[in-house]
Amino acid sequence: MRLLRGAAWTVFCLDLVILAQLGYAILANSGGPTAQALTRGFAMMLGSGLLGVAVLLIVSSRLRSRFGLCLGLVCATVPLCWVVGEILASAWE
Repeated sequence: MRLLRGAAWTVFCLDLVILAQLGYAILANSGGPTAQALTRGFAMMLGSGLLGVAVLLIVSSRLRSRFGLCLGLVCATVPLCWVVGEILASAWE
């Protein structure tokens, strides 16, 4: 149970790093207006999703729910898969 909780919170913290990098990209004003709009939209979507995952992980940790922690881990893994997929796609170009 501790391992599952640690894995879920670790993946969640990695998602927060992605959100922080998106925030930096927004503040740096890199790219044109279309790129900025896409970055802001993705940051808003990621931020609201991470808020839901945070609530799920907090409640699941309090209730010691394996199902909730597994669901939180799966939901938190999705943004990491997107980023890894984009990194691999840019490496093959």
